[in-house]
Amino acid sequence: MSVDANCNPTTLQMFYNDEHAMTLGIRRTVVTTCAGSTETDYPISAGPTATPTCVINPLVGATEDQGGTDTSDRPMFPAMFITDVTANPGNELAGDWQFGGRAIKPDAVFGTWKGAVKTIDKTTNPATITVTPDADPPTNNWNLDGATCGGANPVPTPTPTNQGYGAECRWDLTNPSLGLIPGHEYRLYFMVHDGDQNKTGGDVGQDCVFFVMPGTAPTPTATPSPTPTASPSPTSTPTPTPGIISAGNPTFSGKTVTIKFFNETGSSQVLIPNLSVTWHQSPNGNLQNIKFNGTTIWNTSTGNGTLTATSLLGTTAQRTIAAGACGTMVITFQNNVDTVAADYTGTANFNPFGTVMFLP
Repeated sequence: MSVDANCNPTTLQMFYNDEHAMTLGIRRTVVTTCAGSTETDYPISAGPTATPTCVINPLVGATEDQGGTDTSDRPMFPAMFITDVTANPGNELAGDWQFGGRAIKPDAVFGTWKGAVKTIDKTTNPATITVTPDADPPTNNWNLDGATCGGANPVPTPTPTNQGYGAECRWDLTNPSLGLIPGHEYRLYFMVHDGDQNKTGGDVGQDCVFFVMPGTAPTPTATPSPTPTASPSPTSTPTPTPGIISAGNPTFSGKTVTIKFFNETGSSQVLIPNLSVTWHQSPNGNLQNIKFNGTTIWNTSTGNGTLTATSLLGTTAQRTIAAGACGTMVITFQNNVDTVAADYTGTANFNPFGTVMFLP
């Protein structure tokens, strides 16, 4: 911990060394469902390619809400958690990750690091989650460099074991957003992930430190007596929420166009009451029929390159996708189909979710 001339803490440093470079965060998520795979990239500060480097206010990839977590749902980026011990007597762990504390990313990083890719395979139950760190940069040992960022802090003495890859993460304790109160005791709890992630549940290092914020504690104000409140009414049963309906990439084969749909994250089944499709009459010819999960829901030969079907065949159950399940639509044409997705449009209404575009 660094302090100013008046012994007020200014920054706190965490040092890392391992046989693989530190993982700075999740740079990409890959989500696979029965409807296909979706890749999403997140901004992350590039690690060094030849020599140690540094960056102020680093980008650490996906947030926790975006999936930037390990297989145990811990933040992948180096994280600090704060507990105000003075304000939580007898519960000094209140701000830890295990108790819902806020993960705070570092304000600076020095040395070497790398990103990782998180894969979530939802075609299994439960979903199969893996985290694969990128290849290691060149070793830097305990050379943290960082002169362009104001200089890395000296490595603590006695010097910890050198395993090839060193890094320093730094948090700014003067940041008002931390809300540190003079005179209060704090517990700072840290998490950092190494660069191989070969342990069940994720490979993470954890540690903590206690300190008292210098200064005079504010005079406590009297807490008013609580106002009696009436007993709450019984909680009603929550209304099922519609999920996110995702459509996979269409596949073209012979006279058919196939689209898969996935009903994810919700607790409601969804029903297709109507749909519309447009296509190039040449070469496809007339649309002959549409099947959903093997059941024919449209069987009237339709030309002119457009169909608006407001009344579909099949029972309600046959046109329904359960929560967490998939549905497959197969559109059959008169001739071998045009294989350019941009030459089609297609929308389906999924009740109660709403309209989903499945073509192009």
